[in-house]
Amino acid sequence: AEANFIKQEEKISSSKKGSLVHLCLQRIDERQDYNIEDLKKLVQGLVFNEIITEKEAESIDVNILYKYVKSELFEELRQAKKIYKEQPFYINVPVKELYKDVGDTQEKILVQGIIDLFFINNKDELVLIDYKTDYVEKGKESVIKERYKVQLELYKNALEKSFNKKVSRAQIYLAQLRKFDIN
Repeated sequence: AEANFIKQEEKISSSKKGSLVHLCLQRIDERQDYNIEDLKKLVQGLVFNEIITEKEAESIDVNILYKYVKSELFEELRQAKKIYKEQPFYINVPVKELYKDVGDTQEKILVQGIIDLFFINNKDELVLIDYKTDYVEKGKESVIKERYKVQLELYKNALEKSFNKKVSRAQIYLAQLRKFDIN
């Protein structure tokens, strides 16, 4: 008798969905005006270029992307003088800034990371943005600020050192996944 193999349905985890939304946010072109159809095409383009699978594409909520292209941040980006995306950085940080209870050490640690987005706005200010896709209940957004405070501070320090300019604003852009997207 012939065995029937049932293909396991590929389940896309919430962290994977978050990464997919993040990828789309990076691919959006600030010089373009988007409607829902354009955003669907952007997602399909990622499938066509074999960057993501059809199944992954289906899991992307284009409404999240649409909310982003209609945001104040996006409007500010459209008018920015220069935009930098996915910039790697390295910075030496005193160990005592990262860990509590290390005593009085002068030791430093090399931290590396990738900054999602920073830009020089039309007022010549340096602005730092970090995309997050964590689920947070309405009114509890400060939890996210607290969760990523140290990370944002590191990014800010790295940017200020390399640009020799103060970061005038460091903020998290929360691309909110719906509650049922979270496992």
